Amino acid sequence: MATPLPIVKPDAAERFSRICSDCGICTSSLRPHVKEACAFLVQKYDELELTVQGHARRAGTDEVYFGPYKKILRVRRQRPIAGAQWTGVVTTIAMRALEQGLVEGVILTGTEPGTLNKPQPVLARTPEEVLACRGNKFGLSPTLEKIDDAIAAGLKRVMVVGTPCQFHALRVIEPTLPFDELWCLGILCSDNTTHENYMTFLKSVSRSPDTVVHMEFMPDFRLWMRHTNGEVEKLNFVEIPMHEIGPDLIAPSCRVCFNYTNSLADLSVGYMGGGMPDNQWLLIRNAKGWRLLDLIRDDVELSEPTESGSRALAMKGFLSQLGKPYTKGAPRPVKKLIAFLQRRFGPRGLEFARTRVEMKLAEGLFTVRRKAGHREALLVPRYAYVPLEKYVLPGETQPPRPPVGVKRPRRLATLGKPVKDRILESSDPVGVG
Repeated sequence: MATPLPIVKPDAAERFSRICSDCGICTSSLRPHVKEACAFLVQKYDELELTVQGHARRAGTDEVYFGPYKKILRVRRQRPIAGAQWTGVVTTIAMRALEQGLVEGVILTGTEPGTLNKPQPVLARTPEEVLACRGNKFGLSPTLEKIDDAIAAGLKRVMVVGTPCQFHALRVIEPTLPFDELWCLGILCSDNTTHENYMTFLKSVSRSPDTVVHMEFMPDFRLWMRHTNGEVEKLNFVEIPMHEIGPDLIAPSCRVCFNYTNSLADLSVGYMGGGMPDNQWLLIRNAKGWRLLDLIRDDVELSEPTESGSRALAMKGFLSQLGKPYTKGAPRPVKKLIAFLQRRFGPRGLEFARTRVEMKLAEGLFTVRRKAGHREALLVPRYAYVPLEKYVLPGETQPPRPPVGVKRPRRLATLGKPVKDRILESSDPVGVG
């Protein structure tokens, strides 16, 4: 392993203001690897997908949108876990991995004591510790810092429950870690922020922001907020007062993220393609993903994904507003009508998932080209251009194409070698973002 450097933690506000998702690499002893591992310095998704999943995204399939996978399924627990975000699929997988001895520890995001939902990295050694972490937390979390604790404890079989940018870093540094087995249970992630910004957002959208435990942007085009008393408060997307909240809510790193569906996980779990209200969707990406699903087969209902509607109008409307300042918009009755039409005729199931992926890719590429155009070849994976080839971004005259004649840094020589032979040799301290 690289020689550890003194851990220097830049101010959180400073990290947020830069293209940094606060994954935990640069604030841990793994900091020497940040230059190679950070997705927002030089992304390596194309190469890593080939190495981790065994093949690149197949043209003409949904892998173009969702990344390499073996199977997509809808899933729900037959006996939901109280207090879980949905029915507790991720929580159950992590608990059973510990119960059955598949892993010795689970690195995931818990809740800071004294708060309802402020994220805090956790190394769980027991199923009870995993259960205490149930539920999603909106907020950047340096979860990978806990790799230091796992190494210090001498663990050899470790699971990480993480986001796409965390797994980009983790897959790059994986060869340097002294683990015999690393299991990656991925959550889908988009448009994250700091906990402080999250609380400010809640004050603008909820009648009781201080009692919101979980929040999610749901496929019925509404924001769902679950309160401590079990009540679920709902607000139409079109009624969210973004003109009051402003453009600085979302982390700059999330504005240039191109891996919403967490394609480097062994198993990805989310809601977009699952349907309503309690079905989630699973993307089983490799043999380890099947093994993780096997842990919960006796306690879940599995079904084929469904889809309906079309994303054409949604994408047309999204692109027409991309890059424009937020405004108050139409009167409330008109917004109510728009919300009704979205639910009645808008995309559902897998088509809703494709819609969200295309929106994120378009926003990411648009942002890179206007704020860091000289770094497009470093920040944008080549797979991102394929779903966008039928669209024209605002201010442009033809569908986007990858930069021509721009050299990326050479591909990591370590990526194609067996894990036991892959050793990164980065030891240079570098700045954040």
